Amino acid sequence: MSSSRKNNDDPWSSSDEDDDDDDDDLLDNDGEDDDDDRFTFRSICSYSHNHPSSSDSSPTFDTLASALEYDVAHYGFNLLGHLPPSSDEDDFFECAIVLVNKCRQFVKDKENEEKKLDEMELGKQLNDYVKTTQGKEDDDDEDDVAYYKPVMEDDAMLMCIDELQELKRKGEIESTQNGSEEDNATEATGTTKENSETIHKLQSQVSLLEKELSRAKALIGTLANDDDDAMSDGSCSSNEEEKAPPNKTEKKKRRKKKKSPVVDTDSYYFTSYSNTGIHETMLRDTVRTAAYEEAILSNAKPLFRNKVVMDIGCGTGVLSLFCAKAGAKKVIAVDNSDILNQAERIVKLNGFENVVTCVRGKIESLIETKGLPLDDGETVDIIVSEWMGYALFFETMLPSVMAARDALMTPTTGSMFPNVSKIFIEGANGSQRLNYWDNVHSLNMAPMKERMVAELTDEAWVEVVDDAKIVTNRAMLIEHNLNTCKDEELDFEAPFELHLRNHAGGLSQQPPSSANQDDAVVPIHHLVISFDINFSVPDTNVVSFSTGCQSTPTHWKQTVLWFDPMHNCPGLNVRDGDVMRGTFRMKRNAENHRAIDMAVSWETGHIREDSSWARLADGVLKRSLIA
Repeated sequence: MSSSRKNNDDPWSSSDEDDDDDDDDLLDNDGEDDDDDRFTFRSICSYSHNHPSSSDSSPTFDTLASALEYDVAHYGFNLLGHLPPSSDEDDFFECAIVLVNKCRQFVKDKENEEKKLDEMELGKQLNDYVKTTQGKEDDDDEDDVAYYKPVMEDDAMLMCIDELQELKRKGEIESTQNGSEEDNATEATGTTKENSETIHKLQSQVSLLEKELSRAKALIGTLANDDDDAMSDGSCSSNEEEKAPPNKTEKKKRRKKKKSPVVDTDSYYFTSYSNTGIHETMLRDTVRTAAYEEAILSNAKPLFRNKVVMDIGCGTGVLSLFCAKAGAKKVIAVDNSDILNQAERIVKLNGFENVVTCVRGKIESLIETKGLPLDDGETVDIIVSEWMGYALFFETMLPSVMAARDALMTPTTGSMFPNVSKIFIEGANGSQRLNYWDNVHSLNMAPMKERMVAELTDEAWVEVVDDAKIVTNRAMLIEHNLNTCKDEELDFEAPFELHLRNHAGGLSQQPPSSANQDDAVVPIHHLVISFDINFSVPDTNVVSFSTGCQSTPTHWKQTVLWFDPMHNCPGLNVRDGDVMRGTFRMKRNAENHRAIDMAVSWETGHIREDSSWARLADGVLKRSLIA
């Protein structure tokens, strides 16, 4: 972490600003509004922008439904008919905002024309206008940006997009039920089952919106007050295929911006897992996928046969299918991205549709709304999840899995799978990377070193580190029993001590036998964070895998914390038996809980003959992985 970051209250903090702003607390009540007064709704077509106070030309309505019904009855305009399907979670919210504001602007423009239209003609022209604008196939959404800002002040319709989506959903359900009445007469059993599943899925999707409501209302207010700031703060770039951290320059710009009152760290997270490349990368990671497959199939009898299993963050459904192959009687596959559409088809294609049920939504919301296909009193025997991120806790998915554990897992006999995680630290030497610039095709490019170092020390990096560059032992920082650990234990401090490996002397700048003792010093250019995962439920076949530098590389690679190798780089003396010791801290970022901050308070030295400690150097290293 660069030295410009300060936090007087917490010397470990890696955040840009203090986080005690009262304003943030106003938005952290799980979507609850202190002001629960009913809104006053205005229909799209009847509201007079020129004479808003006139009750004749601007009637008001107590409910959104009655306002929409007024437009249908008097103008022949059905707003719901122009909205995207309610199941289109990615686009519905944005499309609804744009559509409402487009319609209001159209009516406003027509009101200013000399020739006045009768009600049905206005509705007809508005219908034609909406169909024309929606029919354009243009990848550039710049025209829609203008409609993010409300056309009508205090527009209650924009504050109730969730209710608009619910009305759309009810209409779809009624249409489906009405259209299937004849089929029900001849195929009652099969259709009833399908309708039941459809309704269940729709109910699950309703729960998905509940937690987003407070953010949505706050976002509308932000757009109205400061459109430019809101647009820039609200934009998020998509993750790359291998979930690499964002461009460093972009992150610096992001940190310099005014802190937004609404930090939506979920939308981009779930949307990123709609990317096919991410799933291909994870599936092609044979260390990861083969470990899960072996752990599940080799423990079919003791853990999975005739058991109820939940797969959280199921993605393509590969782990759910492993569980079904192992003999599970019921597998509930949960994911909140639209990859679930493919997962359902994959499950059916492989013949396990009677075992695996795919449910879309955030697991916390599904638990709260009872949106999971569990009978009353039914619990989950095994919770399978691949929740790990860079440095283990990046993206902060584990708390969601733990919420399911605490609410649904069978007491005493149930288990998380995997059930143990460990985090490690080790020291590495990057001399080859630095020295490369001294001779590039016989050209001296040494000035590039400073540029490279500035980038390396800006944030934590994710890369594969060759074991040959590791110069110290691999020390375990912390171990978590995933069946019992608590949420607060995921933010932790742990002591560590690193000493040189036997071969480390070969990396010193001169042979250790040199008369100059400084020549025996091995620089520690960066610290490397990795993790191990164990499937080690008692009385079962134990399977594990490691993301350490000594093992086959995985898509998690390793997380690297660089010192400044040109100005303040610690070193360990081979002859004196120097060690690096200190305290490592990891915690969730205060502004973005899916990012993680890491800080290392370190010192180097050795034990003298009189058993006293000889300190040679010390410092604090702060780096972050920004989501």
